[in-house]
Amino acid sequence: MKSLFRYEQKDSLLHRLDPRVKLLWLFGVSVLSVVLGTPYLLVLLFISTLPFWFILKPPISRIKAILLVSGSIMLSFTFSQALFYYWAKEPLFTIISPSFPVLGLLTEGVYFYTDGALYGMYQSFRFMTGLSAAMLLLATTHPSELISAFVRFFEIRVGEKNYSIGLPYEIAFMLSSAVSFAPSMLEESGIILNAMQARGLELKGGIFRKAKAMKYILVPLVVNILRAGRKLAVAADTRGFRANRQRTYVKELRLKRNDYIFLAYTALFTAGGLYLSYVGFGGTVPV
Repeated sequence: MKSLFRYEQKDSLLHRLDPRVKLLWLFGVSVLSVVLGTPYLLVLLFISTLPFWFILKPPISRIKAILLVSGSIMLSFTFSQALFYYWAKEPLFTIISPSFPVLGLLTEGVYFYTDGALYGMYQSFRFMTGLSAAMLLLATTHPSELISAFVRFFEIRVGEKNYSIGLPYEIAFMLSSAVSFAPSMLEESGIILNAMQARGLELKGGIFRKAKAMKYILVPLVVNILRAGRKLAVAADTRGFRANRQRTYVKELRLKRNDYIFLAYTALFTAGGLYLSYVGFGGTVPV
């Protein structure tokens, strides 16, 4: 799972793209995943992100992690909507009868609806599309480039001075650090889990035993994360973080031909999706 958030150092077409262009593509895909509503368009929108994965050619471990997360999302959306779909018609079968003691009286019965399951499955593509695009951005963009893209998203020149328009450097650094902490946290949790099992921690059994065992894992995990955050803060202060508002950068961001081509693709793709939403393919349409 830790490979989901890691930068993958390669020399692919996606790696050579300007990070600001990739951020705009992520924004466009995220907007379309919200405004589009028909099932087939949501599926096609998700499929539109898959060719970029073929270009990236990720390792097997990353593919397995993505499939696991995507499958979990689809199952959770499908099952929840199968039980609580507002426009449901005839139930496929009954889970809790209205005559069941206590729960039946409180819920007036719990049923499994086929149309609700289909609706949840289609709606899961909204979340999976944004997740797929975000994972592509993280896999192909170095954290330092991501910070530069956030801080200097747009630059203008007035007289002899250049002015950058974007997020404050502190917020950009915070966002990049949060993304970098995710794989470290997953790796740390695996180390703690192995250490606790070596000391005799038993995880097999009922849900109460597992819940009791979680405190032996969560407490050292939180402590280690706080220690790592403290070390990062001290390291940033010793290197003069926020000492000078006029920062310099080793790598300057410049749009190239491939960036303009991908930017045109993003603009046309987003505009086409917005037009389809405007003419009647938007919103959350019941199955």
